[in-house]
Amino acid sequence: MRSRLVAIALLISTAATAAGQVRPIFDPDDFIDPRNHAAPLFISRLVAGAMRSAEDDYRPLRQDAGFLYLVNSFYFRHFQADYKHSEVRGEQANGPGDAQVCPCDPPIYFSQTGDRMTGSKDTLQLAGYWSVRGDPSEPRAMLRYRLSISRRKIDTDTTFLETGHDAGTLHGHEQSISVDADTYFRIAGRGIFGTLFLARTKSSGTAADHSQNEIAYVVRPPGTAIGNVLMRATLTVGAVTGRSAAGLNVINPAFEAMRPMPHDVSIHLIWSPLATRTRENGWTTHQQLLVSLEYVLFAKSLTHFRPSRSD
Repeated sequence: MRSRLVAIALLISTAATAAGQVRPIFDPDDFIDPRNHAAPLFISRLVAGAMRSAEDDYRPLRQDAGFLYLVNSFYFRHFQADYKHSEVRGEQANGPGDAQVCPCDPPIYFSQTGDRMTGSKDTLQLAGYWSVRGDPSEPRAMLRYRLSISRRKIDTDTTFLETGHDAGTLHGHEQSISVDADTYFRIAGRGIFGTLFLARTKSSGTAADHSQNEIAYVVRPPGTAIGNVLMRATLTVGAVTGRSAAGLNVINPAFEAMRPMPHDVSIHLIWSPLATRTRENGWTTHQQLLVSLEYVLFAKSLTHFRPSRSD
């Protein structure tokens, strides 16, 4: 039974209906068709890896970063609940000089590291699954609709302008709320899966408070397998506020290869070129690479809570 559950957890990324959240890039796909489990299901996974030229919420961090990501998912009938905790650490560790402050009244802060910070983040997600009619010769297409709420602490060490003397630490935070909804269309006789994504992110108590709205659509063509390597691609197009360029200003394809390994482990490689547009610089492309190991810590089917259900 455990081997079957682990196989489900490791092969989630091959599902053509996989929705997944648009961000972050290291978030593993956790879509599981309710028709694949009759009883409640709990899966805990740990993802560890490194990102080359990392970005966060479509903004480059201007540094490489390593990460640990704990994902706990509970599935019951057509519902899913997730708790996720991430720890991201960059080359430029936070420390004195993160921001400088003018001893004015009120004080004026000058950020040295920008408004995007590495650190820890906690995310809570609630989702529901719903099936829609597809090709008459195929099973009904299963779609997911999910609400996500995340919060991240941002501590910023500050020094006084010119003197470099310690001016204390700012204790701020960033919070985000987002909704993603799967879609299904048929074009020229072929089913096309995608995800519409809406998000609002706001930080406060930092040296560079900001707010950002996002609207994006992710096209998700079916994955494929070459030997024991599973491959898929996505294409994200959208608009993000605060870029001094209204309208479409984000185009982000991503290409992923995943290979299952012994002992409940899989290795992932992702290449994600991010193209963004601003009024000052026009379109620029930022290359992001990720390599990670995903380990299924725990997988349990709660058969004694088996519900009676129908599709």
